[in-house]
Amino acid sequence: MKRQRGASKFEFAITVAIFGVLAAALLVRLDAIQAEAERAEVALTVRNMRVGIQLAIGERIMRGEEERIGEVAEASPMDFLGHRPPGFTAGRVAETPGQWAYDPLTRELSYLPRLPQAFDHVGELRWRYVARVDASGKTVGASLVGLN
Repeated sequence: MKRQRGASKFEFAITVAIFGVLAAALLVRLDAIQAEAERAEVALTVRNMRVGIQLAIGERIMRGEEERIGEVAEASPMDFLGHRPPGFTAGRVAETPGQWAYDPLTRELSYLPRLPQAFDHVGELRWRYVARVDASGKTVGASLVGLN
C-alpha cells in the first residue's frame, strides 16, 4: 500500500475555508475597533476643547479680569487645545475625512468622519461655539453646543 505524504486536496480546502472565516471575523472586529477609536478621538478632542475653555475663563476670573472673558468667547475653540489636530483648517468647511475646521463667521466647528458608520452615517459632525451672557449683556462664559 502506497502511503500518502502531506494533506489531501479536501483537507487543504477545509484549512483554507477555516482561515477565510477567521480572517473575515477578524476584519469585522477590526472595523468595529477603528470605529470605536474614531468616536473616542472625537469625544476626547471636544472634551479637551471644553476643558481648555473652562480653564481660560477660570484663569481670568482668578486674576480678577472678568472683563476679558469676552476674549475667550471670541477666540477659536481650537485655541484652547494644547495642539491643533492634524489637518485642521480655519475659516473653511472640512473637506477631507478626518479633518477638523472652524468657521469664525458662523462660529461653527466641524469634523468630517473617516468612518461615517461610527457616527450613525452622519456625514459631518458640527458644534457651535456660543458666548454665555448675563442679564446685563456681559459675557460670563462660552461653550461648545452640539448641532447633530
